[in-house]
Amino acid sequence: MAGGIQDPKVKDLKARAMFEAFGYMKYDAVALGEMDLAFGVPFLREMQEKHSVPLLCANAYEAGSGERLFDPYRIVEKNGLRVAFLGIITPERHVIAAVESDLLGAKIELRDPTEEIAKVLPELRKGSDVVVLLSHAGIETSEFLAKDVAVDIVIVGHYPAIENDPRKIGDVVLCMAGTKSDRFGTLEATLKPGGGIDTFEGDAVRLLKTGPEIPEITALFEETDKAEKEVARQRTLTNQRENDVKNLQTQSAKAHERGGILGVESCKSCHAPTYDSWLKTPHAEAFAALAEADAWDNPECVGCHVTGLAEKHHVQDANIAPELWNVQCEECHGSGLDHARDGTYVTAGETTCRKCHDSSNSPEFDYELYKSYGVH
Repeated sequence: MAGGIQDPKVKDLKARAMFEAFGYMKYDAVALGEMDLAFGVPFLREMQEKHSVPLLCANAYEAGSGERLFDPYRIVEKNGLRVAFLGIITPERHVIAAVESDLLGAKIELRDPTEEIAKVLPELRKGSDVVVLLSHAGIETSEFLAKDVAVDIVIVGHYPAIENDPRKIGDVVLCMAGTKSDRFGTLEATLKPGGGIDTFEGDAVRLLKTGPEIPEITALFEETDKAEKEVARQRTLTNQRENDVKNLQTQSAKAHERGGILGVESCKSCHAPTYDSWLKTPHAEAFAALAEADAWDNPECVGCHVTGLAEKHHVQDANIAPELWNVQCEECHGSGLDHARDGTYVTAGETTCRKCHDSSNSPEFDYELYKSYGVH
């Protein structure tokens, strides 16, 4: 019933939807599986009461108290025939391994199913005409139980294989329609006058989209599917935000290593028109001009052809990271780490320009004329 869903929100969502669907389908009996018990007994009891779903498990006990957690069986009368449904889960580790820690945490103990069936079978035989074992135990254990306990029908759960035709093991009819609600099993049987199954036939019917629908269930799962997609969307957004934070932290760390310079690509993301305008200026090719003059490693020149070092006309290390090449935005406007959105960040002016365009390096520089060309 629970499936192998990992996301806790989706897991809870689908479990609640499944119980509501069971309520609409009016099952006579539902045998619990180990994945269901992993939801916890309080949750299962809440769903059982809310949706009138008859949950059965003969061998699930509260560890230490010796109290059964759910009814072991249920007897239903239809058209004068009394049918007893009995539910069990195998305690074998290869079956419960995925949720073993959950069961231990919830203090759930799974006892030997053969012994537990033997405890209740006499009273079942007295009160019913047919005993159906709902065996959430896989095929091997279910076949063993069919040989070992005096029930009439065994319906196999926790096993993906499908048997289209029911078969007999001794006097017991065994049915197996797979898992994941892909198919549902049918069984028609006649009884012997003195008890037991006489003739039988059945099938594992494939569930098709074109089959009959219960409108409430269709609407329920459409809503569940929509909610699941929203959970997935929120999870994606959360992961994206976390990645963005990590990227910003990495970027910030690199910026600090470069004296607080983020780099022109950081500015481009929000200021594309200004970036495009800057690309047409000599500032965007400042380092290339230095390289063409074979002065890219000249400590006297480098400071004015890269970003963040203009005040140091003489640099100690001319080996500048490519992220700092050219006269970028932050050379005039300051470190992107100090970015403000109220306009105060735009600090460029004549003093800024004169750091490099001084009388020694740019004697013909006319700030007023340069300014008239535009900001960049």
